[in-house]
Formats: sequence, C-alpha cells, structure tokens
Amino acid sequence: MNKTTTIDILSLNHFLIYFSLGLFFKNQYKLILLLSLLWEMFEYIISHIDYTREFLINYWFVPEKYWNEPLHNKLYDIIINMLGYIIGNFMFI
Repeated sequence: MNKTTTIDILSLNHFLIYFSLGLFFKNQYKLILLLSLLWEMFEYIISHIDYTREFLINYWFVPEKYWNEPLHNKLYDIIINMLGYIIGNFMFI
C-alpha cells in the first residue's frame, strides 16, 4: 500500500459527485449514506481480491495510491460524500 494523504484530488471528485446527487435527490440522507457505505465496501473488496487488484494495477488509469487506501481514509471519503450531499441538498437549481 502506498502512502496517501487523508484528503487528495479524488476527495474533490467524491464531493462533486455527491453534491450533484444532492442537487437532484432531495432529502434522501439515508439512501445516500447507504450508497456511500456500499461504494466504499465495494472499493475495499475489489482492491483486496488478487485478480481484480492486478487488473486495476495494470489497466485502470487511476494510480494505486488513490484507490488502495487505509480504512481511515474510507471514513473520510464517506464524510466528504455526505458533506457534498448536504450542501447540494440545500442548493436549488
């Protein structure tokens, strides 16, 4: 596992995705939290299965240091997701 920072460029990506969800899916906090948790579990699982891990290393454009992160970073991702959703939820389009 490569050394990563707690907040990186993909944190902005997380924020923007969930901000967008907040713009269009109002007051769905439980659903969005569930989606966020499921996505982080999915990321964790695919990065710890040998076959998918090797596939990601060889073919995915995102460097390993961003997706092979420690568990505490996944918690920060969930927090950033929810922050993006909350802010998007308060915005009107």
